[in-house]
Amino acid sequence: MRSELKKMMDYCTYCPKMCRFSCPTAEATASETYTPWGKMEIARWLTDKTLPLSEAMVAAVYQCVNCLHCQQYCEHGNDVPSALAEIRRMAVENYAAPAPVYTLEERFAAANNPYGLDLFERVRAHGPKPEAKRGKEVLLQPSCHTMHYFPERIGVYFELFEKLGIEGVSLVETPIQCCGAPLDALGFRTEFQEVAEVQYYSMKDYRWVVSDGPECCVTLKQKYADLGFPLERSSVPLMEFLEPYLRHSNYRSRGKIKRRLAYHDPSHLSRYLGLVELPRRILSELTGFPPLELSWSGLDSLSSGTEGSYDLVFPEFGEKIALRTVEELAARGIGKLLTADAKAEAVFRRLARGFEVQDFYEFLNEHILPAEAPANEG
Repeated sequence: MRSELKKMMDYCTYCPKMCRFSCPTAEATASETYTPWGKMEIARWLTDKTLPLSEAMVAAVYQCVNCLHCQQYCEHGNDVPSALAEIRRMAVENYAAPAPVYTLEERFAAANNPYGLDLFERVRAHGPKPEAKRGKEVLLQPSCHTMHYFPERIGVYFELFEKLGIEGVSLVETPIQCCGAPLDALGFRTEFQEVAEVQYYSMKDYRWVVSDGPECCVTLKQKYADLGFPLERSSVPLMEFLEPYLRHSNYRSRGKIKRRLAYHDPSHLSRYLGLVELPRRILSELTGFPPLELSWSGLDSLSSGTEGSYDLVFPEFGEKIALRTVEELAARGIGKLLTADAKAEAVFRRLARGFEVQDFYEFLNEHILPAEAPANEG
């Protein structure tokens, strides 16, 4: 085991659970075993072969949404998801992972994405016309979750590009319909490396590779580079890609809005990529008001229960995690929740109680008008 991983496990297992309250799976399951302390202790036992790779022990290693919230309260800055990833790889290689993990692998093998369907078929009608493609300037890589849940949103993106005067954007057409993040999160090291290599060579000639998926962005920028496939300079989250155009393009806004709205920070945008102030600034400039802050927001934002494909392995607990945000919105009478994560959006929409859930970029497109269009209060 790498020395830095062993050090992280030691720090966690000898800590008096100072970050316990920050762990969404510990809260949802009400189990001390699934606190960062408990999971890292089990990871150490499995690594040292003190315990065998039993079903119960391995299940604990998968009780993590990879949200990195515990790191915010760790004196040593421990990266618990990275440490647990090593044990997940051991579990997969020894056929000891939970059954849903292998179901996802089968779906990926069948269709090059975690849904087992041809996702490109869903979005082709909404993408740019062939004559709109201009060389290899910008490649749009939608997340597989966007293509699965909201295929029509691809058209929204290109409508927004047109309003902001953004040209030369092509829609991805590679045979692999996912960046491989679910494979990486669940422990399929070899399969993820194969996906990363294929995707890298299909994307490396573009000046910009833009993705709307928070986990996709982290995977393309960081995980691919760790494997020797550097896209970190060209890979950019859709939010960051749009920001200079929002500042300099000749467009008009519908103006101030009357509804109370809040913004949910996807953990991979906030904690992994540091995009906390940017969405708030964009919304403030567009609507005239900053979004309402949830009790847990920014670097402290709550998980949606969907990160790292956790909801596929433990759907009941994934829903309980998402309900923490849903219940706050309902209790506070907030009319609308915006988020920039398609999978989180799908879950929040399903669980919503008296409030609307909308995609961040769809909201931008609704409130941005071409320069000649009349503005009015919405």
